[in-house]
Amino acid sequence: MTGQNTMHINGEQARGMYRALDYPSVDFDEFHQLELPKRLRGGVNERIIWDIKTVAAIAITLPDGRAYSYVVRSGEVCVESGVIDEAKTVVNIHSEEAWIDYLYEMRTRVGLLYSQAVDFSRGDFESWDAWDPAIRCMYSGREIYNPDTLEFLDRHGEALDLHHRFSLDDDPEDMSHFLRQTGYLVVRNVFSPALILELSMELDRVRDEAVEGELTSWWTEDSAGQKYPYRLTYLNEKSPSFARLYDHSSVRKLRALSKENVVPVPDRIEGILAVVKEYSAGSDMTGFADLPFHNDCGMGGCHITCPSVLVSVQLDAANDSSSQLHMMAGTWGKTFHPFPNEKQQKKIPIIPLVTEPGDATVHFGCGLHQGPSPTGEARRRTLYIQHYNPQAMSLIKPYSGYNEIIPGYGEGAIPNIDEVQAI
Repeated sequence: MTGQNTMHINGEQARGMYRALDYPSVDFDEFHQLELPKRLRGGVNERIIWDIKTVAAIAITLPDGRAYSYVVRSGEVCVESGVIDEAKTVVNIHSEEAWIDYLYEMRTRVGLLYSQAVDFSRGDFESWDAWDPAIRCMYSGREIYNPDTLEFLDRHGEALDLHHRFSLDDDPEDMSHFLRQTGYLVVRNVFSPALILELSMELDRVRDEAVEGELTSWWTEDSAGQKYPYRLTYLNEKSPSFARLYDHSSVRKLRALSKENVVPVPDRIEGILAVVKEYSAGSDMTGFADLPFHNDCGMGGCHITCPSVLVSVQLDAANDSSSQLHMMAGTWGKTFHPFPNEKQQKKIPIIPLVTEPGDATVHFGCGLHQGPSPTGEARRRTLYIQHYNPQAMSLIKPYSGYNEIIPGYGEGAIPNIDEVQAI
């Protein structure tokens, strides 16, 4: 690709992020009149119809008036010109360049919203979700996550215990299999108490030195007006103690369990970062202090940055007395409905990870996970040592990453989805 080393994420949106990677332009009309119907006839319809067979039609428009509707008729997805009356959601994408980014997964539904490249004549961001996994399958071929067909089996054909916690002495093939089946792994007693104390002290120092408005910290505010840094980034540049983690023997061993070609990203995509939750249950926090379900490539560019593998160092206990990371088992590499309601959540394997200080977790960044509000009074601090597809180092400029799409990125206060829709 001749566009290598040219991609500063926040500077590529107006001309189409796909251009930085020399992807070919795609004509909106030709795609909808020829290519998409061909894909649907060639087997894509069978892959998506189960998810949208009872969903009202959706339409996508461009500023010049061109528009196409996706509608289910007689058990098949049809592409019809214009905005049909049945379309309950009408997505107005602000340029053909932005639509091509969506086609190539350079920007997802969330990425288009955050880059302020979309609005709605009918429906809204939430109603778009009913069609979005099917659209991404139609556009990129990505499989839709279907909890009704999930079966988690170990290497011997027995049912996996999705809450199982391993040790470093366990069979690495069993650990790798579990990770690739579920998208996550918990490993006990990986890091020594002395290292945990050292890292804890260093993290507290970095937290105390953080200044709102800098690139390397995200801030939240509670109902009383108290502000907290809750995400600290590029920690490897703040202390040798953090920088050495990329070469820690246990981190290298855990990363290898993914069986994916991934590399450290010390000066890309926020490097080594920490999630810091030092507020208690019932706190009403602004921004993304309490993360809803998301994936780390949720803004776009999964095919550039993924596979991504995050190895964590647990500095504090994570349980119902503090807060926990929740994983939606089996979602990595797929497209999905990211905000399941209470009824849907009862059908989905959502696993809260239970850890103690010194434990490690491993997870694929493109799997769905959430960091909900605390359920107890104890604080939780977790380091995440990030590894990404080698392309990320050659295609994304230093100190750049998809989070730049977020309005206000680098200024400390990062708005959540509700706040962006209000903007």
